[in-house]
Amino acid sequence: MNQLLPLSLLLVASFAACGGAQPTNTPAAPTTPASPAVTKFVLAADPGEALGVVDAKLAGPADKVIVEGRIANVVKGFAVFTLMDKALPYCGETNKEDKCSTPWDYCCEDPKTRTANSMVVEFHDAAGQPIATPSLPSLQLVDAVKVTGKLTKDADGNFVLTATGVFRTEHPTLPDYVKLPN
Repeated sequence: MNQLLPLSLLLVASFAACGGAQPTNTPAAPTTPASPAVTKFVLAADPGEALGVVDAKLAGPADKVIVEGRIANVVKGFAVFTLMDKALPYCGETNKEDKCSTPWDYCCEDPKTRTANSMVVEFHDAAGQPIATPSLPSLQLVDAVKVTGKLTKDADGNFVLTATGVFRTEHPTLPDYVKLPN
């Protein structure tokens, strides 16, 4: 069985919990740079027209696809994250009174809604395994990105986008009380 499946399941399972951290000051970027093995995936230019996460899942597996969404969760120590459909607002994006200190976890949404609007993105090394890295290259939670790659669906119906490139399209300004994890 594929060894990356446990990482994907860990990422999906982590969506079940809702962040409860107390509000803090200014959001901080990760201080540890991404490994060179991951930074090579950063695209210098917008890759073009993209499907949203939901539309990409409806279209099904594809050898070449561009999918757009927001970074919603990152597997610590690996270039693996959840991509959330941009049509689903992150917590506090539209309701400014929400005061959510962890908007990237979409805890304001039902778990079924989160699952329907998300897919796992993985950056692989030459051996086909997720790349170990201390951080993502110039990317943060809630950033809007376009990811190029191959979309697959496993026997359990989970979609995984094996990335060949990533381009950040938006870096939203978050409220002062939101502190991004390192």
